Amino acid sequence: MPDRRNVLWEKHRLYLPEMRLRATHRCRECKFFVGIKGKAETRYGCVANIKVYNSLERQVPPVIPVFDVIKRIGLEGLEQTLKYNDPDAQSCGKFQLRPVEE
Repeated sequence: MPDRRNVLWEKHRLYLPEMRLRATHRCRECKFFVGIKGKAETRYGCVANIKVYNSLERQVPPVIPVFDVIKRIGLEGLEQTLKYNDPDAQSCGKFQLRPVEE
């Protein structure tokens, strides 16, 4: 059993290569973190739970109309999408790096 006061033991962590990518990136760097434009305001959220964008059938636009989100996943899905709106949160398992715009 390691000594809990041992700082070197506490800071020793092993990351698998694919997990390191997720641990070092934030939601704002993900292609699924987009603006959802309503009538009066634009809020940010994660659209990784929308099948058409997750399967990459369509390119993920930087801003999606709220009616498109409601049409695809309903009001409950919209609430779920807007729940993950922190750009500084650690990225999830569905993370994909946003392409660089030129």
